[in-house]
Amino acid sequence: MRRLGFKMVSILVTVLLLVPMFTAFDGKDVAAAETTDEYTMLREKWKGYLTGGSGFDRNDPDISSFVKGIDARVTNEEGTGAWDTMDRSENRKYLWSDLTSTTDSADVSNNYYRLKDMALAYSSEGSKLYQNQVLKQDIISGLDWMYANRYNEKKSEYGNWWNWEIGAPMTLKDILVVMYEDLSADQIDNYTKAIDRFVPDPTKRTNYPSLRETGANRMDKALIVIIRGIVGKSSERISTGRDALSQVFEYVTDGDGFYKDGSFVQHNYVPYNGSYGIVLMDHLADVLYILAESTWKVTDPNLQNVYNWVFDSFEPLIYKGAMMDMTRGRAISREGTQDHSAGRSVIIPILQLSEAAPPDVAVKIKSMVKYWIESDKTFDNYVAGLNINDMLLVKRVMKDSSITPRGELVKHQVFAAMDQVVHRRPGFGFGMSMSSKRIANFEYINGENKKGWYTGDGMTYLYNNDLTQFSDGFWPTVDMFRLPGTTTDGSQGTLKNDYYYLNSKTWVGGSSIDGLYGATGMEFDLENSSLTGKKSWFSFDDEIVALGAGITGSDDKKAETIVENRKLNDSGNSALTVNRETKSNQLGWSETMEKVNWAHLKGDVQGADIGYYFPGTSTVSGLREARTGSWKDINIGGSDKQITNNYISLALDHGVNPNNASYSYVVLPNKSSGETEQYSQHSDIDIVSNTSDVQAVKEKKLGLIGANFWNPGEVDFIRSYQPASVMVKETGDELTLSISDPTQTQDQITLELGKIGSKVMTKDDSIKVVQTSPYIKVEVDVAKSLGKTHTITFKTTANGGKLPSVAKIDVVMKDKVYRGDQVPVKMNISNSGKRVLPGGELAFNVPEGWVIDSANLNVPALHPNETYTLDAKLIIPEDVKYDNYKINAIL
Repeated sequence: MRRLGFKMVSILVTVLLLVPMFTAFDGKDVAAAETTDEYTMLREKWKGYLTGGSGFDRNDPDISSFVKGIDARVTNEEGTGAWDTMDRSENRKYLWSDLTSTTDSADVSNNYYRLKDMALAYSSEGSKLYQNQVLKQDIISGLDWMYANRYNEKKSEYGNWWNWEIGAPMTLKDILVVMYEDLSADQIDNYTKAIDRFVPDPTKRTNYPSLRETGANRMDKALIVIIRGIVGKSSERISTGRDALSQVFEYVTDGDGFYKDGSFVQHNYVPYNGSYGIVLMDHLADVLYILAESTWKVTDPNLQNVYNWVFDSFEPLIYKGAMMDMTRGRAISREGTQDHSAGRSVIIPILQLSEAAPPDVAVKIKSMVKYWIESDKTFDNYVAGLNINDMLLVKRVMKDSSITPRGELVKHQVFAAMDQVVHRRPGFGFGMSMSSKRIANFEYINGENKKGWYTGDGMTYLYNNDLTQFSDGFWPTVDMFRLPGTTTDGSQGTLKNDYYYLNSKTWVGGSSIDGLYGATGMEFDLENSSLTGKKSWFSFDDEIVALGAGITGSDDKKAETIVENRKLNDSGNSALTVNRETKSNQLGWSETMEKVNWAHLKGDVQGADIGYYFPGTSTVSGLREARTGSWKDINIGGSDKQITNNYISLALDHGVNPNNASYSYVVLPNKSSGETEQYSQHSDIDIVSNTSDVQAVKEKKLGLIGANFWNPGEVDFIRSYQPASVMVKETGDELTLSISDPTQTQDQITLELGKIGSKVMTKDDSIKVVQTSPYIKVEVDVAKSLGKTHTITFKTTANGGKLPSVAKIDVVMKDKVYRGDQVPVKMNISNSGKRVLPGGELAFNVPEGWVIDSANLNVPALHPNETYTLDAKLIIPEDVKYDNYKINAIL
C-alpha cells in the first residue's frame, strides 16, 4: 500500500521528545479548536498530503510522470480509465461493469479506489483534469450512488470484514478530504455516518465486538477515525483515534505486536514485520504527521519505542533494499509487492520518521536509508511511482553530501518471539525461518499463499549481490516441496481458508554471542506426515554450519534435506563444480553424486558465488531444471500468465522411512571455487556432536563452541542439565557463556563448564554463579524470558577445571505405551565408575507433553551398573504420535 501526498514531519521533534504523557483534553481545548477552525487547518494539511499541494516543481520529470500516471488511470486514449469506463447513466445498477457483486465485499473497496483516483485527478494541481467540473459531478454522483446502494449506516457486512472496516473507509475518508468543499453538509454527514457504522471504535472488530484490534489493523482504524473526526469536526472522534495508539506503542509478551527482540507478530501466530508491520509504520507516520502540534498531538511516552522498532525490527531484515520474504507471510504470493517493492514501502516511512527523530538518531536513519537506496539496483528509477513528497524526501537525502551511507550491517539477531534468525555479514545476509507451538509455519487466507506449507519449516534465505534471487517470479516457479534448508517428504499441507499450521514442538530458537554469532535450532514435526527430526545452524563469520539428526518417518515416503534450490539466469547455465569436476550446464541435468566433499555454484553476478562443504563427504543429488508457473497458482487474485525460471538444486537423500538419519553441510557465501576447495581441505570447523541429544560445532579460528542441547547432556567441556542453546567463546583468559531456553517453557537452566573461573567480569542479573572452582557452575533464571539469550563473562585460570562424572540413566518403558497410558518405568543406571550416593535427584527429560508424576525422584545408594525400578508413573498425552520415545535423565 503506497502513499499519496505531501508530508512534512519536522515539527514533531519537540512533541515526541519533550511531553511525558498524553495531554488532557477538555472543553477549553474544543473551544480553542473551533475558534481557530483547527479542523479546517488539519483538513487542508491532509489534502496537501494527498495531492502534493502546490509548492512543487511541475517541471521535475519524476513529479510530472507521477501526475500523468494519475491522469492515465482516470482517462486515456484507449478508453480504459476509471472515468472512461464508469456507467454514468441515470438508472444505473452499478458504477463499473466489472464491480457489480453484492456478495464479494472487495467490490465495495474497489469502487472507492476508482473514485479516489478520479478525486485526486480533480484535486491535484498539475493534473489535466484539475477542477474539471464534469468530472466533479461524476465523482459526487458516484459517491451518492455508493452511499445509497452499497455503503451506508444501514448495511450489514458480507464477505471479508476488512473491506468494510478498513479498505472502504480508508479510501472514503481521503475522498471526503479532497472533495470537501464540493460536497453538501448532508453528503458529508451521510458519508461520515457510513464510516461511523463500520469503524465506531478503532480498538474493536465491528462484526466481532469481542475481538480486540491489534497491530496494523488498529493503526489503520485509528487513522480512519482521526481523519473522519477532522472532516466531521468531532474532537471526540479524533481523541478516540489518537488514544487507540497507546496499545500499539507498548511492547507485548504474547500475541500481536512488537516484541523487545525485534519480532512483530500479527494474527497471533504469524511473523509479519514485512507486511502488516509495514502498514503499521506507514500509517503511524501519517498519524504523527497530521496530529503534530495540534490540540490532539500524540504524546504517549511509549512513542519512543518507534525508534527501537526501526533498528530492531526492520534494519536487520532489509538487505540492500529488499525486505526479507520470511517476514512477509502470505504477502509473498502477491505479484505486485515482491521483496524490493516491499522494502521500499517501509524505507520511505522510516525516512519520514527521521524528520522527527533526535539528531543522532536522525543521522543514523538517513545513513542507513541512503545505503539501502544506493545499493538497491533493482529499480531503474528508485523514485518512480512514489508520491510527490516521498520523491522530494528521497532526493534531498541522496543529494546531501553530509550523509554518509552506512555500509553493510554486521549482526546476528535472534527473533525468538517469531522463530526467525538473521545472520548479516559483509557480502551476504542469511535468514532462517522456523515454526513451533507458538508460531505458524505458514498462513493461508483468502486464497493467498496456497503453497506456503514449508516456508516456516527451516527454510533458509541467502541474500547476496544476486538482488533479484527472490524476485522476478521466484515464488510461483520454485518447487515449494523443495525449499532450501528444509527436510521434507513431499507431503502437502492443508488448504482451507483462514488456515495456519503450528509445529507441535517447542524447542525452536537459539542463542547468540556478542551480537555477532549464533546457534540456532528447530525440532520439526511436519503437517500430514510422521516425519520428525532436529535441525541446527551455527552461524560464524564466513560460514553457516547446518546439521540434522534424528530424522525419522514411517509414511513410505522418501525424505530429503534441500541444501540449495537457487534461481539461475535466463539461460540456466550457471556453472556448478563438484570436487573439481564441472557438471553439465544443460537444463534437465540430474545426477546422484557420491563422496562429495565440496561443491561450488558460480553466481550470475559478481559477489554471488556460493560454496558448499560436506564434512566427511556426502551423497548429493543435483538437478538443473526449468520450472513454469503463474502467480494465480499461489494466489487466487494473481495473474495466470505463465512464468518460467531456471533452478539448480542440491539435496541429501535420507531414503524411504528414514530411521534416525542425519546430515551435515556448510554454506560458504561468496567463496570462489578455489576458496571453497581450500576450505574443504582446511576447514575452520569441527563437528563435535550431531545426535538427537546434542548438536554442537567448534569454530577453531574464532574460539567458539555452539551447542544445542535437545536433552540434558554433555559435549566437550559443557554440560547442561536441561534442554538449552549454548555458545561459549574463549579469548585468552576470558570466557563468555551465552545461554537461552528455546523451549520458552522452563524456569531454570543449570550449566557446568570444565573450567576454573578466577573472576566474574560481567553478567546478566538472571544468572547465578553457584561456583567457579573446581569447575564453573551457573544457574540461569529463564522463566518468562521468551527465548532471550543470557550472558556471563569470566576470567579463567590457565590450568585445571574438569567436570565430575555423573550417572547416566536410561528410562526404559516396561511395556509398549499408548495414548493416555500411565505406565511404570524401569531405570537402567550406568556411570563411569563412581558410586551413586543415596538421595541423589534425577532430572528427567521426557518427550513433549509427557509427565513423570513424581518429578526428581530420589534414588537409593547404587553401585555402578546396578538397576533399580522406581515406583513412578509416566503420564502420556492423548495426542502422542508414536510409542518409541527415548527418555533419559541426569543424576
